[in-house]
Amino acid sequence: MKRILGLAASQRKLANGEILTKEVAAAAGKDCELELLRLADLKLELCRGCYACLKPGKQCPLDDDLYLLVEKIKAADGIILSAPCYALGPAAVAKVLGDRIIALAQMIDDFWGKPCVVITTAGIKGWEGYTSSAMNTVARFMGFDLKDSHMFMGALPGEGISGEGALHRAREMGQALFGQARQPGNGECPTCWSDIWKFPQAGTAVCSICGQTAYLASGENEIKWVYNERSNMFGKEPLKHHFQEWLNGKVQEFISRRKELSAVRERYKEMPLSGGAEKEG
Repeated sequence: MKRILGLAASQRKLANGEILTKEVAAAAGKDCELELLRLADLKLELCRGCYACLKPGKQCPLDDDLYLLVEKIKAADGIILSAPCYALGPAAVAKVLGDRIIALAQMIDDFWGKPCVVITTAGIKGWEGYTSSAMNTVARFMGFDLKDSHMFMGALPGEGISGEGALHRAREMGQALFGQARQPGNGECPTCWSDIWKFPQAGTAVCSICGQTAYLASGENEIKWVYNERSNMFGKEPLKHHFQEWLNGKVQEFISRRKELSAVRERYKEMPLSGGAEKEG
């Protein structure tokens, strides 16, 4: 029996993301069972940026449910992440989870390669914002093997599965979870599937998430984007280097420069917060 862990980032019960998660899990196969966790039901504190979790053998000092979640992920054979779009981005609890990546990335060897699909939902076309790109990034930072990702439309609970083609698409995602991954879609970065691009100069593009670059080239009958060598930001070794080695190196640098940096910070300790000049007279 394959164990699927569904992580739903919504305050609502039986929200669109939860319904879609259940449909995706059902399509993954008869030999699968789903455990659903609503992230809003867990106690997940904000990362304090203390870097205590970088010390060998140490965990994040926050007293919350992060490591309960870690054990659930370790025990799972596949992961379904779902989040609604709020204010052009994913719901806050999904951001909190993503911001705990420094601690989570210390277990990347345990998480690496777990198949995952990402479900995002929005109320209206054109208001999806960066929600899918953000959730795909959470999955990739955690070392999951992202097999599929899709934005479903539906403002009201139950609408997400009712839209044209939604049920078929959810079932495709279920089959992809332990099957073949989908290919990047039109306009998506071929490395990370983000659809957020920067255009630093005419004819060039840079993925805002992974740094994948592309340039415009003219063919016989068309002008098209040509992608340069794929970014390796989300490879296992680059992720381990960044979250386990580079960050730890910055901690050691801070220790060696503590007096110098403390002097800089001290100058701002008593600075008035109003910023306005005092009245004369």
